[in-house]
Amino acid sequence: MFDDYLVVRWHKGNLKGAGGFSAPKKLLYLDKQIELSSKNTACLCSGFEALNMFFYGENGLGKSSLVKYLIDKFNSKGLRCIEYLEEDVYSIYELFDIIKNSPYKFFIYFDDLAFEENDKEFRKFKSIIEGSLEEKPKNCIFLVTSNKKRIIKQKVLTLDSDIFEKEEENEKTSLFARFGLSIGFHPLEVSNFIEVVKFYLNEFGVKQDFDIKKEAQSFALSYGTYSGRVAKQFASFKFIEQFHA
Repeated sequence: MFDDYLVVRWHKGNLKGAGGFSAPKKLLYLDKQIELSSKNTACLCSGFEALNMFFYGENGLGKSSLVKYLIDKFNSKGLRCIEYLEEDVYSIYELFDIIKNSPYKFFIYFDDLAFEENDKEFRKFKSIIEGSLEEKPKNCIFLVTSNKKRIIKQKVLTLDSDIFEKEEENEKTSLFARFGLSIGFHPLEVSNFIEVVKFYLNEFGVKQDFDIKKEAQSFALSYGTYSGRVAKQFASFKFIEQFHA
């Protein structure tokens, strides 16, 4: 299967190939994120120690795009991605048995991960990241994305909070600490946002006979953020606006 697919999905105890994989041609203003994650992935693909990775930040800032970029960049080095869709976290050990003797290297990918405040599943997840008696195979790392730096909602502790509450909150914080490489994704500066908009306008062949900065900023404000995704959506909107059937 891994000869035929760069991305597969783990669901209900089975692996299934994911067709239609497409990687971005270029990532703008993510130089540091690309550098750190690429070096870590290169270590994995070369058989050296590599760290579990955690990408955090708002929607549309490039987390999933960077995952696709890395898969595409390192697929010739034997990298494959297993997207984990199984509800039972402990079925990860069945997956380990399948991949541990494979010549390929793997991201075990959890997309948009989050737990509610009273969700005890986070303890299970924390144990499989690091802490279980059974170690994960050397040919894989966990790659997790989340909209928030803290994967599980936390209470606001006060001076009156008892020791049990504090220990509970410390346990939640320790989940974040299980990732050796945590990389943040942040909204673009306005000037960089406009440059990304111009890049996509050129990509889509949009006639630029309008006030790009004014219209792009107005469009972004309606979405509440300056992100690469919003920049691309604006360029798509202008293309549709100018389209003649």
